[in-house]
Order: sequence, then structure tokens, then C-alpha cells
Amino acid sequence: MTTAPVRPDDPAQPADRSWIARLRAIVRAGGPSAAAELGDLLASARAHLGASHAITLRIAAAAERELSRTRQVDETVAAWAAVQAEAGVSLGPDDPVTMEIASGHLRWLARRARPGDLRQAVIAQRAELARRRETLGRHDHWTGVARADLAVTLLTLPLIEPDGRQATAEAAELAAEEVSRRAAVLGGDHVLTWEARALEAAARLAAARPENGPGPAAGRAGPGNVADAAERALAVAEACMSLGGPLDAGRQIRAALLTAEAHLAADRPGDAERAARLAAGLFSVRPRPWWGGADPGRPWVVIARTGARADAAGHAARALSERSRWFPADSAWRVEVTRLLHTLDGR
Repeated sequence: MTTAPVRPDDPAQPADRSWIARLRAIVRAGGPSAAAELGDLLASARAHLGASHAITLRIAAAAERELSRTRQVDETVAAWAAVQAEAGVSLGPDDPVTMEIASGHLRWLARRARPGDLRQAVIAQRAELARRRETLGRHDHWTGVARADLAVTLLTLPLIEPDGRQATAEAAELAAEEVSRRAAVLGGDHVLTWEARALEAAARLAAARPENGPGPAAGRAGPGNVADAAERALAVAEACMSLGGPLDAGRQIRAALLTAEAHLAADRPGDAERAARLAAGLFSVRPRPWWGGADPGRPWVVIARTGARADAAGHAARALSERSRWFPADSAWRVEVTRLLHTLDGR
């Protein structure tokens, strides 16, 4: 689940407006040339304004968001850390640019999931959420960004903890709070409100699972709770699939994966496999790698776990191959698939 911040428009000085206008034009146009154009704009801003100027750092954050789609995660974490260090020179902790960069760095640190990464991210995200609640209030946009960031990391934490009930329950409560905030500010049918609902549905599904399964999962709830959580997740995923139009590949991939996880939790392996294959197909035709920050190995993990095919080990191997392109060898995501392969080989 992706929680990239959406920055509210903020006032700019007249001398800054041309830089901001150029930045917005590149971001809105998107496309395969966006990374190069942002790189050129960033180099120009650094030369004219300085590396620690707020506008330069705003451009740097946009450039990192774009470049992060195609780089290995190790390199991306290092790049965000460097930009955060630059921001610390001239901007305060409550500056929107600083908060955007901090969120980006911690989000990718958690996504990398090397030993210590997830716990480090949880500690830092808890502190950042508490700070923003104190200084900005519970309903501020940037408090909401920190809330969603922490929920996503908590949803991933069971990868390294044998009992993740507390983490997934907390993730669900944080996501529910963010749903309420976005519905009040943006409206109940806003796309970002639905994304928060999808995060909450994924967390409640994980918390209801009877055993650790194909993703962040915890709890030993009864079958009725699993069924309820699965049906809720399916309803939310169906709504999210219809949002944003056919070009929004990232949202459609995440919705298809949520559908697959829900069917798997409800013991419908055939439906789970079909949804996972849809997600894999969407990955294969996406315009850029990492579109939406989704995990290209996840569909194949789900398919391997369905038990619907004799070549489950082959599907797990495909998951490991996909993840090996992005994650370091000691990432919890690669460790998860390696363990699955050992389990399947021992059947």
C-alpha cells in the first residue's frame, strides 16, 4: 500500500513562482522523461538557489519520488537520507518540505526491510507522528501522512515478528482514524479516502488471519471474523479498482492484490490465484517499474500459497526472482520467499 503525500498548495514568493511552475508542469506531465527533466531542474536550482534552499529541496523531493520508481531500494534509501540531511541544514521540522522528505525516507527504509530497518522506521515514525500531533494537530494533512506511513510499516512488521497481532491491530486503528480524517476533509468518495479504506481493510484482514500467511498477517481469530474481514476487503478492493481510470496501474495492482489476499484468507484458492494473476498481468504492462510502489513479487507469493498448482515452488522462485531485482539479499521480503521455497521443497 502506498501513502505518498499529496502536498496542499502553499504560498510562494514571486521570485520562487517560476521554479514552482516548472516543477508542477513536469510532475503533471509525467511520462518517461520526467526523471531527466526533474534532474535538470534540480541541477539548475542548486546552481542558482543553493542545495539547501526550500525550493531546491522541494524539487529534490519530487526528483527522488520519480527516481525511486526505477532504482534498487538500497540506493533509494541512501538518496532520501542525503536529501533529508540537506533539509536539516536550513529548514525546521515543521516545514512541509522537511516533512515530505522525512516521510519519503522512512517509507523507503521500511520498504527495504533489512535487519533493523522495520523497527528503526517504526520508532522514527511513532516519534514523527507524535510530534506532528503536538505541533500541527490530529487533523493536519501532514499528521495524516505520518499516520498512514506508520500504519503501512506496522502492517509489514509481522514479516520479522512471529506474533504480529498487536502491530496489525494498531495499523487498523491508525488507518481507520485516517479514513475519518480524509472523509471529513476530502469527502467520503475521494480517491485518497478510498486508499485509506484499502489500508484499513488490509490491516483488519491481516489481524483476522488464523496464521501467518502470504503477507503481513497475525492473530488467531475465529473463521467468522476472517470471513467478515475478507468480505470487507473485497468490497473495498472492488471500489478501488474503479477509481482513477484505466491508466492508474498502481491503484489497480494494489486492489487486485488485496482481492487475492482476501480470497486466500477466505480459503478460496482458485479466486485468489485469478486475482493474483491479474495483478501480475498489470505489472507486466505497467509503464514503469515500481509504479505505485507495489511489490512485483507479491502476486507470485500468493499464487504459490494457493496450492492450486503443482508447480508452487516455481511460482515462489518467480517471486524471489522479481524481488531480487529490487531488494537486497537480507531484506525480509527475500527472506520470506526463501523460507517459502524451503517449505515447498520439503512437502
